[in-house]
Amino acid sequence: MSFGFSVGDFIAVGKLAGEIISSLQTVGGAKSEYQELIRELQSLQTALRYLDRLDDTKSPSKHVQSIKCAALACTYPLESFFAKVKKYETSLGLWSRSNTAKTAKHKLRWSFGEKGEIVRLRAYLTMHIETINNMLIQHGLERMDLLGKEVEESTSQLQSKLDNTKTALENIQKDSAGQAVMLRTMQSMLGTLCKVVCGEIKTTIEQLSHVVTTVCASTQQIYTVVLEIRDSVTSVDTRFTYFQAPYQVEDARGFVFPVPSEYSLDELENIIIYKFRMGAGALDVQQGNYELCNTKRRSKRVMSTDDLRPGMAITMAIIITKSITGGHDSICPMPRCESSDIAANPGGGFRWYVDLMINLEFRYL
Repeated sequence: MSFGFSVGDFIAVGKLAGEIISSLQTVGGAKSEYQELIRELQSLQTALRYLDRLDDTKSPSKHVQSIKCAALACTYPLESFFAKVKKYETSLGLWSRSNTAKTAKHKLRWSFGEKGEIVRLRAYLTMHIETINNMLIQHGLERMDLLGKEVEESTSQLQSKLDNTKTALENIQKDSAGQAVMLRTMQSMLGTLCKVVCGEIKTTIEQLSHVVTTVCASTQQIYTVVLEIRDSVTSVDTRFTYFQAPYQVEDARGFVFPVPSEYSLDELENIIIYKFRMGAGALDVQQGNYELCNTKRRSKRVMSTDDLRPGMAITMAIIITKSITGGHDSICPMPRCESSDIAANPGGGFRWYVDLMINLEFRYL
């Protein structure tokens, strides 16, 4: 069941009590009845602060809620008394004007009319605070009883755990003798097993060593036989195999390519005709206007009756059939040649070249 109050209600009531204390100190001064009421209000503030911090999660909810509800029951009497005190602050306070008739009237009314209110409020607060204190004492006793039961339950659980531990230790002590015998038996079995395993391993290692020695001897014998076979085999005569050095042929375009030495001159010419099937010099090659010569002796032509030796260097040259006048207006007879100048060669023939300022390109005929 909810009583419809919160922590803010205790703060509000405590603040209201503080305001009443301040007003009484301003209006009533140091009179004994006012001081007694102030002490009662301060006691109420202390009780409210304690109740504000009181945790009801670990206590019986109905008792804590009843205490808090009873503590907040003083709200209305305090508000009513505070409203009456506020009316006299302007006349009886520190900043009041004591020479006015209104002030004298308020002083008389406060002295004779409101004095009974102070006595009644003080009596109410005394009874209210005693009620709260009694309920708090009852709550404290209930908490002590609850804590006692919890301590008793914890003690019982601890005693049960101690009994279980004691029983387990006794069982361990009883089993220790049997475990010692078991350990000695296991130790003896492990010793026997170790001897058996070591003996088997030793025998296996000896057998393996013998096998390895036999294999090494056999391998050495095989290696000796292989060496004898290698020494008895004669070397291959590469003169009659494809391992001979190929011909090194340089065509009219300046490309060098190898040709197997087993090829004849006709096969070599077929390769040249295939390479010049298009491009520069293709027409002259198709018409047969070319010759092959020995690279080391260019004046010696390679004929079909000559024997071609492996590794021989052969150079191809295109025969120029166009007449050359030797004038400076003649152009190079090579197709697509960009040479623009011609000069007579001291050894015979002509040379065409291009003067490029940086490099000279010559084509010899």
